[in-house]
Amino acid sequence: MIDLLSKIAVKYNSALRYLLVHSQRKLFFRNPKSKIHHSFKLGGNNVLDLSPEAVFEIAENATLNSNNFITVKQNARLKIGKETYITRATISCLGEIEIGENCILGEGMKLFDHNHQYTTNPFSVAKTEFNIGKIKIGNNVWTGANVTILKDVTIGDNCIIGTGVLIYKDVPDNSIVKLNQVLKITPF
Repeated sequence: MIDLLSKIAVKYNSALRYLLVHSQRKLFFRNPKSKIHHSFKLGGNNVLDLSPEAVFEIAENATLNSNNFITVKQNARLKIGKETYITRATISCLGEIEIGENCILGEGMKLFDHNHQYTTNPFSVAKTEFNIGKIKIGNNVWTGANVTILKDVTIGDNCIIGTGVLIYKDVPDNSIVKLNQVLKITPF
């Protein structure tokens, strides 16, 4: 009897997870301007804050795996290239974030295309006013765990970004960026 109840519980939980992911996947399709390939994969346990006015371009075999925190606000644009894999990331898009093809974006990665507005005299940080920019990540980019990429940054093609690196300026094609006391860019 316990085996039967256990099997029923497993099937029930599996069905609930499927329904949740299916309902979350629909959130990406609300804006008719969005272009999302039918092969787009969305994993479970994602936290999504997606505006109905946000525009998504998601190419074939792109995967947003599990445990991501994704915010795409009104009139913002998120583009993900084909064969790109993202897991356990935070993507906060108020303007535009473009991720190229065949990328692997590692656990704990954070993308912020904006920052809070502030004044220095008198010092004040706005809670709801932002300076909005763009992030562009090229093709064949691999990020290690806990990489942070800030607004107005372009990362070129064929780059490796090491674990724990903060990217605050452009990275040229064919570079390896390692965690040091300063941002170090090493061409191949």
